[in-house]
Amino acid sequence: MSAAIGCRDEAKARLRTPPAALMRSPEVQTILPHHTPPQDAGTVFSRAKPKLAVPETRKTYSGPLELGEDLTTFEIADSVIVHHVRP
Repeated sequence: MSAAIGCRDEAKARLRTPPAALMRSPEVQTILPHHTPPQDAGTVFSRAKPKLAVPETRKTYSGPLELGEDLTTFEIADSVIVHHVRP
């Protein structure tokens, strides 16, 4: 797998599963075909062994996971450092 494909799939995997009503909107229906479903991203992550993933991949990936919130930042190098902003 090339780095470009891996990065593209990782970025696509960031799409959170929207509520059912939103899933039916024409805008979402236009966007979804261009994104990797979370379960498929989990399969890719299981093979690629990333340092961190998102919750929707849990059905097919059992590695490290962090739940992001607004303004959460991630430092990813030899290790992963997560910075949560507390109100």
